[in-house]
Amino acid sequence: MTQIWPIFLGILIIVILILIFKEKDHFFFVKALVLFAGMLLFSTVNFLIFFFISFLFIRTDDILKLGNLFVLLGILVIISGILLYIGLRLFNKIFPLSVTTLTLIEYYIQWTLIYVTVYQAIFSNVKKITSVAHYIRVGNFLDPNLFVVIILPSFISAWIAVVLFKRYRRTI
Repeated sequence: MTQIWPIFLGILIIVILILIFKEKDHFFFVKALVLFAGMLLFSTVNFLIFFFISFLFIRTDDILKLGNLFVLLGILVIISGILLYIGLRLFNKIFPLSVTTLTLIEYYIQWTLIYVTVYQAIFSNVKKITSVAHYIRVGNFLDPNLFVVIILPSFISAWIAVVLFKRYRRTI
């Protein structure tokens, strides 16, 4: 027996998304976050499809070689970017996107990349990170892991403050 609440929840989400994207001067952060999440989802599906197709070609024909994985990934990134661009153009015809929303998406991307770098540095060097006090005591302030863990989160915080202030002054 199917429950009815997921259907109504889906309708509610769609209505809220339409209201958010139809409104011109409000919800910039939410619009950017929703659009960014949609772009990530679409891009992830693209990559899975592209890798599956690449795998099929590699498995069925011995003449085709994998080649340089770096170049293959670069080509897939460019193809996915072009598909996302086409999707944004179509989306923009229905829901016009402001420069502010697009700028915030860029910021979300950059903040996420910085945060993932911090996360990676912390968990790949758990023993070193637990001995931060040791680094400070011996005067090893120039250790790159220490910089990543301590400085980059401060960069994100300062950047968020600047963005919020620029939004307050209506300069983005």
